[in-house]
Amino acid sequence: MPTQILLRAVALLMMITLLPGGCAISFNPDPNDTVDPNDTGGPAPDEITIRVVNASANTLDPQIYIAGQPVTAAELFASSNKFTEYGVGRLGLIAGNDSDSFTISCADARVVGTTGGSFGGGDDGNDLTEPAGTGRQLVLTQELVFYCGDQITFTYSRSGDGFTTTFDTDP
Repeated sequence: MPTQILLRAVALLMMITLLPGGCAISFNPDPNDTVDPNDTGGPAPDEITIRVVNASANTLDPQIYIAGQPVTAAELFASSNKFTEYGVGRLGLIAGNDSDSFTISCADARVVGTTGGSFGGGDDGNDLTEPAGTGRQLVLTQELVFYCGDQITFTYSRSGDGFTTTFDTDP
């Protein structure tokens, strides 16, 4: 909100300086504009959106892990932290060249990571029991790499003869 008010004030000052002398201007602030002293300049949602993009033709098990407290990488990748409530059949699997997303509360997502994902093998690229390969392991921590209200996008793709995993965060 304060940024919007500042931008409006700057626009008003520019209009005043560009007007010929002798013009009277009245400025009525929008009654819906209120200043919240606790406002940090942007929304403060209490959730994080995680988007999983499979940019390969292979079926993918993204292997997303989430912990609600600070943990080591070894602790994060415990089977109890694997998150699967998204994708095909809500099993945590993403078809080739497809994507899905989910939201989770900030309190439950202090650390988010992937072991790199498992890309399906076999002639059709769908056999996850004998994967064709894995991407890169990533561990992201809240308030260092991402913040409440951010969207984290994990992208899984083919890279030459192998596979890779990247991430991006957007506020």
